Amino acid sequence: MPLLLFILSWLLLCPSQADPRRLVDAQSPDWLQAVGQLTVPGHRFVDGERQHHLEDCSATLIGPTTILTAWHCLEFYGDLSREILFRLPPLAPIAAHRLADGGGMSADWALLRLAKPVTGVTPVRVNKYFPALDKLPVSIAGYSGDSGLGANGEQLTWQEDCQITANEWFRVATDCLAYKGASGGPAIAEGTIIGVISAGDGVSLTYYTPSSTFNRAVRLHRR
Repeated sequence: MPLLLFILSWLLLCPSQADPRRLVDAQSPDWLQAVGQLTVPGHRFVDGERQHHLEDCSATLIGPTTILTAWHCLEFYGDLSREILFRLPPLAPIAAHRLADGGGMSADWALLRLAKPVTGVTPVRVNKYFPALDKLPVSIAGYSGDSGLGANGEQLTWQEDCQITANEWFRVATDCLAYKGASGGPAIAEGTIIGVISAGDGVSLTYYTPSSTFNRAVRLHRR
């Protein structure tokens, strides 16, 4: 099935009966504190008419003023008079602007600079993607927009012990569960970011863009 169909299927926000995701609690890993909500205002053309569009995604703090998300979350952003907002609940939203991105679904990542640093939260380190990670369990997290555990994007959910099921240079498939809204959230192995959530089928398949495609940009821009 083409990747686009997986993305469109996230619009069907019906959680599965056996949901493997978990809500964040006191026993959850510390890196989850750095995963926040990203709100991106934009425009889309529908039936030839330009309409306002609001994209809800996830993003991860990787430096005091730098966040990592997915390129497609910013695809329709063009009105610089309206701010992109990043929020780590319960903190107030912080404005952000684009630093660098992969430019398409084949490199579905983006870096943004925050208007002010986040304090009291430890950023998550980005690691290179090594083939040996194929054998390691993967965790993912994000603000899924499903009407179940994700509470329509209001609750951060995460899943651990996912397995890699396919591996290409520009995308990696796992058996994790995520819905639309989790895009831009991190894929984690051994406490470091190995990818960014890109797409999924809302059942048992989630793709992430491996960190090997954006690690150089992170080294250039993170601060």
